[in-house]
Amino acid sequence: MVLPRHKLRGLSLLNVALIAVVLVVAVAAYLLFFRDESEAAGTTRPSVAVARGEVVASVSSSGTLQSSQSASPQFATSGTVTAVYVKVGQVVAKNAALARIDPAPAERQVRIAEQNQIAADNSVDAASESLDDAEQAAEDAEEASATPTTSPSTGETAGAGQGQTSSAGQSQDPAIAVTNAKASLARAKADKEQADQNLEAAQAAVAATTLRAPIASTITAVNGSVGSVAGSGSSGSSGSAGGGSGSGTASGATTSTSTSGFVDLADLKALQVVAAFPEADAIKIKAKQSATVTLNADPGTTLTATLVSVSPTPTTTNGVVSYSATFSLAKLPAGARIGQTANVAVQTAKAANALYVPSTAVVTSGTTHTVTLADGTSREVQVGVQGGSFTEIKSGLDEGEQVELLQGAVGATGAGQGRTGQFPAGQGGQLPGGFGQGGQGGGANRGR
Repeated sequence: MVLPRHKLRGLSLLNVALIAVVLVVAVAAYLLFFRDESEAAGTTRPSVAVARGEVVASVSSSGTLQSSQSASPQFATSGTVTAVYVKVGQVVAKNAALARIDPAPAERQVRIAEQNQIAADNSVDAASESLDDAEQAAEDAEEASATPTTSPSTGETAGAGQGQTSSAGQSQDPAIAVTNAKASLARAKADKEQADQNLEAAQAAVAATTLRAPIASTITAVNGSVGSVAGSGSSGSSGSAGGGSGSGTASGATTSTSTSGFVDLADLKALQVVAAFPEADAIKIKAKQSATVTLNADPGTTLTATLVSVSPTPTTTNGVVSYSATFSLAKLPAGARIGQTANVAVQTAKAANALYVPSTAVVTSGTTHTVTLADGTSREVQVGVQGGSFTEIKSGLDEGEQVELLQGAVGATGAGQGRTGQFPAGQGGQLPGGFGQGGQGGGANRGR
């Protein structure tokens, strides 16, 4: 089959158009990839001068503001709540009355203990008199045995060791009588001591029917109400101060189910920061180290803090081990509240008047550290304090020498790919000592 001439002409034009499109795509691809690759090969890295100053290493974490003194006191004895004297937000003094339970059962125990104490006192008095009588009888017997007497009927002499004749006609050793009397007195005194302790406990139980604040603080929660059963066993307690727990409920009464104390309180004038650090960072921090704190609610304000303590026991969450650290604030910012998020940076090392370079200029392989000079040669250096942005150079470089930033290729705009870190403020975004053949501005050390 032979196509007409005008159709052949149309196919030829279509083929030419397709070939032209392919050529345009090929040229564009070449310019896009091969030219960029060629230009990239010719780019240079920015260089920076070795400078002198202070290098600081730190670790950071986030935590929350917490009160340095808090308590969740609970009634030490159980009973039905008859009064609640405080409300949330109220400021109370130490030992201020917070709430009260029915004191009638405890008062009844006091009256019983008082009667038992009186009876114990009487028992001691009686035992003491019996001992006096036994000791007197022993003395009389000893005197009688020491004086010989002659029996009128037999003429025999009675000497020592004959003993005494009791009213029942049986001889009783005076020494045994004294021993028995002493034992009776000892038992009576022990009973008296126990009765005294029982009375003190009963009186303490009456005092415990009024719940008091263990510290001067602010009420943060009231977990019970009038008519509920509170005290030992009705709810647990927690906090840096507070009461114990036990058991007991009353029939027909509403039972408190709070998992904390009857009242929660905290000193809002003494706040601290508590933050968790992963185990790799926790080994670098210790008490008395300096720290800085910023609050998410006020990121523009930097607070000075001191590390107070690091928990000796870890917490594991989703397989991650961390240790809790507590920081005291030098000054409490206005409007600070419990629970606010705080970011903490702990200074772990510092080198003053030291030579340093950006950390992105140092390549580490095992224990060997090297830098590349502006002329392309490598040099091994000894490093000291390694901060997030800068590394101390203890030997191997002189102040003013130019080193390259090696962490990623840098083009003419200075857009680096190094580790995250900002250069010292007040230099207009320039690297310390300026660039060599690099780009401009603070983006040079802002990595991904």
